[in-house]
Amino acid sequence: MTTDHDPTFYPGSTTLQNRLELRDERALAQAERLLTHARGHEAARMTFSPDADGYRARHKHLFGDLYDWAGQDRTVNIGETGGLFTHAPYVAGALSAAFQDLARHDRLQGLAPEDFFDRLGHHLGELHAIHPFRAGNARTLRHHAAQLARDAGHPIRIASIDKQAWGEASRHGLLTGDHRLFSATLAAAAVDPGAPLLPRTGPGGIAFLPPRDPPTGQRYRLPLAKVREELDHYLPAARAEAADRLKKLVQGGEAEARISAARVELAYVRHAKGPLYQTQLLSHLGQREVDAVITAQQTPLERVREIGAALAARINTQQPAQVLRTVRSLERPILPSAQSPAQERLADLFLKNTPEQNKADPRFLGAEALLERVQQASRAKGDGPRLVEGATDAARTAIAANMRAGRPFDEGIVLGSSKPSRRPAPDRGRSR
Repeated sequence: MTTDHDPTFYPGSTTLQNRLELRDERALAQAERLLTHARGHEAARMTFSPDADGYRARHKHLFGDLYDWAGQDRTVNIGETGGLFTHAPYVAGALSAAFQDLARHDRLQGLAPEDFFDRLGHHLGELHAIHPFRAGNARTLRHHAAQLARDAGHPIRIASIDKQAWGEASRHGLLTGDHRLFSATLAAAAVDPGAPLLPRTGPGGIAFLPPRDPPTGQRYRLPLAKVREELDHYLPAARAEAADRLKKLVQGGEAEARISAARVELAYVRHAKGPLYQTQLLSHLGQREVDAVITAQQTPLERVREIGAALAARINTQQPAQVLRTVRSLERPILPSAQSPAQERLADLFLKNTPEQNKADPRFLGAEALLERVQQASRAKGDGPRLVEGATDAARTAIAANMRAGRPFDEGIVLGSSKPSRRPAPDRGRSR
């Protein structure tokens, strides 16, 4: 989907201009698969620099036989069902920031497998939301992931990446900013995955706990608001407890069935569509409460386990088709058509950051420079500290709005005259 006039199309068509002069979309798609497949075999044996320019060079290697613009940042806004990618004027800065973050994390080297795939999923989620090229982003992303995995000692097979799971991870990541489906999909494609951390799943990819006997004990009816409060409190500790439990089971040589169940449980408490998500899902399904076995003696993991069982029991009373529709509706962003989830997150981060943090981020450096000019103009007019602060806050809000809409930072911002401002004359005609 494109929102702008796209000069990369042949006039009057939706076929990308290409070096083979193919005007039929199906023929072009077939040629693209053949050419990039051959180039992909070459790319798998090559090493591209782990920075924005190296990423562009990888795209050019894969698609340069077909497109003149291969390796170049796109100049139009594009999106997929449900949301737009980063607006074109912001692509270069966002791409630089993503690779600076990768460098800060030492290109993900020296990490345990679970930590590696978690960070890799985050990195790929950012690149997917940026979508720097007019086409060919997914293939470039997978080859980039394969090089990072190879260099970090956790190799993956590109051919083993599940296409349906990749598509779901891409859509979910764009709309929500949650990278964990990317992480799980890539971990499952590892050359030596062992037993990947994958939960049981239901409609729409909802995560469930491993099968077990029904819980015993006194059940308490908990409003969903109370359930969310409990999860906010106990879930972080439950994740740590589940990871420690799995480690001890493996080291102790426990039965494979127990280890497998512990892996599923750990995947559940970490999953993007785990217990916290399910409270939101049930709320949208019109449910208000669940029945859970709660005791004061439970550990954090035991508490989350019982709450998870209660959530699953209530979800299983709903029609699967209705659950799936609700999952889809939760991932549909409530945004104007010209805005994108990635731009929303960018603007929110700009407002949240300190000026020092924004100056250190290439995406926001120009915005902070503009704010300094606003402050200078306000002071030059003779404004006091409170007026300068007010002008700066107004400009910051306007810049964030421009970010959300993909406009230049300075659009609609007037720096004003450098002449000193004068106080208004007193209203002599009004009674005191």
